[in-house]
Amino acid sequence: MDTAKTIIDSLAADSLLRALSPDQLERLLAKSARRSLKKGDVLINQGDEDGDFAVYLLSGALKISFVSAGGREIILNYCGPNELVGEIALLDSGPRTASVTAVVPSEALLLPTNVFLETVSTNPASVVGVMRELAQRVRQLNLVVESDRTFSMGPRLARALVRLIDSGRDDGHLIYDPSQNDLGAFAGLARENVSRLLSEWEGQAIIAREGRALVVRDAEYLRLLAEFGDDV
Repeated sequence: MDTAKTIIDSLAADSLLRALSPDQLERLLAKSARRSLKKGDVLINQGDEDGDFAVYLLSGALKISFVSAGGREIILNYCGPNELVGEIALLDSGPRTASVTAVVPSEALLLPTNVFLETVSTNPASVVGVMRELAQRVRQLNLVVESDRTFSMGPRLARALVRLIDSGRDDGHLIYDPSQNDLGAFAGLARENVSRLLSEWEGQAIIAREGRALVVRDAEYLRLLAEFGDDV
């Protein structure tokens, strides 16, 4: 199993697990279970009553989504290796607010809630660290919600595309090869609006299609549109 040091070295800067000392993380990992996932496997279902574990992703990619009261899927985020998912369950063990699905074959660690709480409660510094990380998450979420309410359809789709550009390549391909339905669920738009905008941008050479894959040709324009909205 991956060692605590390896995981600590690869943790995201805002990971909740950074609130733990190496010894505490070692104890948590010793009680964790490893899970192999195929594409499409659902690891967490929205509405599950017992949030008794969080997920640390070792490899692959996960989609975090929920179904609205109107039956529409909304994609909150995608997460990649070394990210933590379902961490709210580590604090309240309440019903799941979103589903977690593998979008590619993945390997994950399931971190048990009871062990996490026992570990954190033994060190006041860890409690403060957890509170600090949660406060930062709330700030980030507020910024996202506010910008999404402010922006019109074009900037919202641009934000989604910019977030999905594969940073490991230099050719503008998107990670996970999202469908137009996925893009709509991620940007908060109807599929028809996504299709119309993509057709317009293809005509302007901002994006291109390679088979069923979308490729961003003018990433700078999309970044400006995502940041400044229709004033671009």
